[in-house]
Amino acid sequence: MIEKELVVQTADGPMAVAVRHSDGEGPFPVVVVFHDGPGLREDVYDVAAKVAEAGYYAVLPDLYHRIGSKISFDLAGIGQGPGSPEFERLMTAVGSLSDDEVLADVAALLDGVTEDPVAGSGVKGAMGFCVGARLTFRLLASRPEEFVAGAAMHPSFCVTDEPDSPHLSVGSLDAKLFVAFGAADTLASLEVNKPLRDELARANATVEVYDGADHGFMFPGLPAYHEHGATVSWQRIRDLFGRRLT
Repeated sequence: MIEKELVVQTADGPMAVAVRHSDGEGPFPVVVVFHDGPGLREDVYDVAAKVAEAGYYAVLPDLYHRIGSKISFDLAGIGQGPGSPEFERLMTAVGSLSDDEVLADVAALLDGVTEDPVAGSGVKGAMGFCVGARLTFRLLASRPEEFVAGAAMHPSFCVTDEPDSPHLSVGSLDAKLFVAFGAADTLASLEVNKPLRDELARANATVEVYDGADHGFMFPGLPAYHEHGATVSWQRIRDLFGRRLT
């Protein structure tokens, strides 16, 4: 596997982008990976590596670049929950994300990787975790002819009272979706996500709900890691991209 680190110039300054792809000449279909709230860390780099090992050109942007380069969080502090300083710092970072700004970042990123001959120029995929799931839905809705497959795990911040709430576009997406929920998610419960789940019932989507799984169940580095949910999700993701991006 090949590992690269790029710096992409956005309208708001430089953005670090981790690139992972298989050995060989390619071209490999591009998959945009959106990190979750805790940002760039080993677990998320491992996600990009798994995508690359499956035969894709994975690009992982630093979504928080406007407030700091590759900012990190104390996961143990986050685990203390609402009211703890690190959890509140995390929520401030998540709140700093603008969907429109992230979509502009992705456009700059895609322009940047066109110079790499191993990056495919055809249809693409996207995947994200937590707030990254919301951004996955936004990206699929904004570039429907280009992004034909999306995976969203333990989605958060997808249901709001705003008229352009992210969940409202899901039912009309042309892309094929895989979406996974934890039945025991304490950050974004099944009840909170019911409007999203209702829209998914109208979409071209495969939906899994894992009993006993809490928020963050995909990541081995988190206490919430749920082996069954993570294993099944990865199989669904590989199947989805294999059908839609080849």
